Amino acid sequence: MPVAIKLEVLPASRGDCLWIECRRKQRPWRLLIDGGMPSDWPALRSRIEALPAGDRRFDLVVVTHIDADHIGGMLPLFSNKELGVSFGDVWFNGMPQLPEPVTGRTRSVAQGESLVSLLSGIAESSAPPWNVAFDGRAVTTGAHNFVTIERPDWPTITLLSPTNERLAALRKHWVKSIELLKRGEAEELPKPPTPLAELANLEQLAATPTGRDTSVANGSSIAFLLEHDGASCLLAGDAYYTVLGRALTAVVNARGVRDIPVDAFKLPHHGSKGNVIAPLLELAPADHYIVSTNGDRFGHPDDIALARVLTRRGAVKPQLWFNYDNVANRRWEARSLRDAYGHLAHYPRPSQAGIRLELSARAKRDS
Repeated sequence: MPVAIKLEVLPASRGDCLWIECRRKQRPWRLLIDGGMPSDWPALRSRIEALPAGDRRFDLVVVTHIDADHIGGMLPLFSNKELGVSFGDVWFNGMPQLPEPVTGRTRSVAQGESLVSLLSGIAESSAPPWNVAFDGRAVTTGAHNFVTIERPDWPTITLLSPTNERLAALRKHWVKSIELLKRGEAEELPKPPTPLAELANLEQLAATPTGRDTSVANGSSIAFLLEHDGASCLLAGDAYYTVLGRALTAVVNARGVRDIPVDAFKLPHHGSKGNVIAPLLELAPADHYIVSTNGDRFGHPDDIALARVLTRRGAVKPQLWFNYDNVANRRWEARSLRDAYGHLAHYPRPSQAGIRLELSARAKRDS
């Protein structure tokens, strides 16, 4: 079968930088999600420079939320003119789109406000297109828990996060979020170094009670389901499991199916135990699970989260994909563990920056 979706998870330190291409008759439809930390810009720049000079175009760029490990590498992308990069649309919820405290309404970008100047403080005579698919207003699921975007010659995108409620919470938190961004910090407190635990009884590990993610910025994260030629991937950003769960349940009900099977699931919040829970995994069972982080500072992915992935009800030979090869991640390829749970683990090749998946086209995916 021909390849419908190509997905690259670039090295992005503790953050995300996903490069996705969908097959078309002419040039592929191209999507970029986040840019990792500021120090990760060279890897993204190198990937862009590998494109022919006349084909350096992103049909869609998604800046999922205000957090240094997602937005840092985007700042030089938007301000760089030498590369000749063009954009079809840029999705990002800035202060202009956040719901007003009294009316709850969101507004479109005011004249003269620029995504570039908002993010980097660099004045530009022309800004990239901003939230065009949403008429310049907030990228939000609104009152219906999900929104489906269907545009000519695009894949189908079903927006699952954020809600107006989460954007309203971000508005109250905006100044603090910007200050954290400038310092390159996150709301989550770093974890002290701890010895790596032995991986054995994953069922017991998966059942360990955990709290939920409370980061206001993460709650505002853009997350969506992308479907093209029968292939699909769930791109969860750092979204809350509560928001994703409600949205996926609404999609299940609207489609009249049991669940939403996907080829690939980019786990939310770098595989944090506060974002990855069993009911969410059962709503969107996947063949491939992607972890984007080097594990520095916060110790992601959490063992508990990956244990939940491998012990998911009905899981059949799931595959784990790590965009960094390190000691913590290598534990998941232990022969005894693979024999017990039937999974495969994949890591970057020595000469490869990050990991690459190819998802085949299919007529229809059963649910």
